[in-house]
Amino acid sequence: MTEKELQNAILRAFGTLPVLRLWRANVGVARLGRRVVRFGIPGQGDLTGILPDGRRLEIEVKAAAGRQASAQRSFQEMIERFHGVYILARSVEEVRQRLIAAGVRL
Repeated sequence: MTEKELQNAILRAFGTLPVLRLWRANVGVARLGRRVVRFGIPGQGDLTGILPDGRRLEIEVKAAAGRQASAQRSFQEMIERFHGVYILARSVEEVRQRLIAAGVRL
């Protein structure tokens, strides 16, 4: 499964649950005429959201051989330092298990 396919599968599995909010988060640069517009925060997860208790949720989706970049590791450390939940996901089931471990009642 590609990262894009896995992102979509995670969004299908959890994106409409009433117990959390989850959405796609893009990072990049776009050119609008002469202007350069940057969006997102370097290192943020592919999917972001809010848990029922108000904690931030970040999910970085990786295919089987994908590796986390250093900016992504730094972002993970920041999220965890502020008691958010960061999941490095290689499957839908892994996300499910980590959410349950974080106290989310699915």
